[in-house]
Amino acid sequence: MRSAYGVERVRAAEAEAMGRVPEGALMQRAAAGLAAACADVMGRVYGARVVLLVGSGDNGGDALYAGARLARRGAGVCAVLLDEKRAHAG
Repeated sequence: MRSAYGVERVRAAEAEAMGRVPEGALMQRAAAGLAAACADVMGRVYGARVVLLVGSGDNGGDALYAGARLARRGAGVCAVLLDEKRAHAG
């Protein structure tokens, strides 16, 4: 069985970690992990085609940065913003 942490616990851990690292570092770490997991699933990155479904919050930013990493490795990447009215300004 898999377990997961609740939203409040995750946000508290993120807030504590963000106070110790440079701005954007956690998002870059998440993006690196996501890009690596995607590469594992795809088997090969160069020449692959990837569609990002981008939400309005920080997870959407993680997806965009992960997509950029995959694009640098030769994947064709297309991003679809799910709700333009709720997009995170950053």
